[in-house]
Order: sequence, then C-alpha cells, then structure tokens
Amino acid sequence: MNLRLVSIFLPLDKKTKADEILRKSLIDEFWHDRISDKKVLIRALVLAENIEGFLDELEDEFSEVEGFRTVIMPVEASIPRFQVEQEEKLKNTKEKIGPERVSREELYSNISANTKLTWTYLVLIILASLVAAIGLIKGNVPMVVGAMIIAPLLGPSAGLSLGTVLGDFELTFKSAKTLIVGISAGFVFSVLIGFVFQVNPHAPEIALRTGAGMGDVLVSLATGVVGALSFTTGTLTSLAGVMVAISLLPPLVVVGLLLGSGFIDLMFGALLLFVINLVSVNLAGVVTFLIQKISPRTGWERLKAQFLTGLAIFIWVMLLLAAVSAIVYS
Repeated sequence: MNLRLVSIFLPLDKKTKADEILRKSLIDEFWHDRISDKKVLIRALVLAENIEGFLDELEDEFSEVEGFRTVIMPVEASIPRFQVEQEEKLKNTKEKIGPERVSREELYSNISANTKLTWTYLVLIILASLVAAIGLIKGNVPMVVGAMIIAPLLGPSAGLSLGTVLGDFELTFKSAKTLIVGISAGFVFSVLIGFVFQVNPHAPEIALRTGAGMGDVLVSLATGVVGALSFTTGTLTSLAGVMVAISLLPPLVVVGLLLGSGFIDLMFGALLLFVINLVSVNLAGVVTFLIQKISPRTGWERLKAQFLTGLAIFIWVMLLLAAVSAIVYS
C-alpha cells in the first residue's frame, strides 16, 4: 500500500474550509495542530494514487493565501495499520479524486531532481562511456551492463517527456540540455578511445550494435514505457535506469569507437540504432504520461501543453518513421 502523509500549513481562519475539502475528498485520517495564534497544521494520510485531485482542490482554494504550503512525504508504515476498509473506500472514489498514480507534484519533484546538469553527471557519463567502451572492445558483457548502472540517462529522458506533456518549457529545455550534453560527452570520449585503442568491428558486442531491426524499435518503446512507469508508480528502481541506459549508451559508444577507428560505413548502422532508441524511448515516455492523464492544472497551461505535446509527438513519429524506412531500405 502506497501512502503519503500530507502536511498542510494554513492561517487559522482557513481551517474550516480545509476540513470541508478533506471530507469532500473522503479523507478520514487527518489531524490538526495549532502551531501559533494565527497558523494551523493539518496532517492527512492519503493513498498516493488518490492524492492529485485533493492537492488540486487545495491549490485552487488556497494558492493566493499567504502562509499556505503543502508538504508531501512517503509513509513506510503506520501503526495501527491503515485499515482495509479505508483503503477500499479511497480506491472506490479514485475517479473523483484522481488517476491511479503518484501526484503531478510528486512526479515533477522526483524527475526534476534528476535532470540537473552537474559535474557529477558529466563524470558519471564519461566513466560509463569508458567502462562500456572497454567492455565492448573486449566482449565483456558484465562490464557493459555495469556501465549501464553508472549512466544517469533515465532522469533527463523522463524529464524531457514530462516537460512535454506539462507544457513546461523550462523543464523541457533543462532536460534536453542535460541529455544533449551527456550524449555529446559520451560520444566525444568514445571517439577518443576508438582513436587510441585498436577496435575490431567484428567483435560480437560491437557487431551486434552496427545494425537495427524492427525488434530494436519494439524493445526501445518498451524501455521508454518502463522508464515512465517507474516514476508514475512511485517504484523507481535502478533496473529501470539500466534499461534506458542499455538502449542509449552502448550504441552511442559504438558510434564513437567506429568513427575514431575509421570504420565510417559501419558507424552509420550504429548511429541508426542509437537514433531509433533515442526517439522510441522519448516517444513512449510521452505517450505513457498521456495515457496516465498527466496534465497541467489550469486551462491555459493545458492548451500550451497540448500544443507542445502534439508538436513533440509529430516530430518523434516522423523521425521514427524515417528510421524505420531506413531499416526497410537497408
């Protein structure tokens, strides 16, 4: 059971209205603490998948109120246990309260925190590229998989998809910048390794990534869905990050190795595979967020988000069709 403890800070004279919203949302588990002569703290225990509509109502009512703030914290366990009857009661009202996933605010916070362009991010990308390159050259599969654990590519990829469906240009550009810089750093470092070391283009782990097929499209689409779901279900694991990194980093490193070693013809096959994976992961992420009804709160923001989402889907689909056409032609 995924529970959240919601702490609501309000002026004392707004307590009655907050209670009405809580009862309207069928939230029985809530308590009051008077923290000063003018302020009150209200705590509520809520199922994570039912929290978004409740938070939207609070923001609609109190967003202009001075001193209003809502803090959301995950709950590991509660004693006494959250009653089964209460759980079923909240689940039966999920259509009124919100979709079955974590709230928009929690999703935004988790993803945005993983889209920052930092020196740590760049160092991890370079180290992952180094480990992956050596593993590919030696045909060492565990080493390649280990590199995927290092590579922090899930955050900016998910941030690009979330920023798109929310119409959040700041998050979109920040995620795109982080992703592009990371890809560029991995590519340049791989080219240098390919220039220094002797690369056998027929080595199994390298040859495997010098061509693309329809199976690669399906796998990368599935990877994008898994990456998005790992955030929306509140069960983010390193395995989801590894899946996304496996789709993106090894083909990118192979492109760099082959270019650095002068195997230009084979490089284009690896480049095609990388483009297919990059496009498919982001397209699947956008579609997954849309299916889970992730959208901005206000009408104007929704119109902006619909435009950006439509444009992004058009671009991703055109690029994917072009890549698939290249597969069929080759």
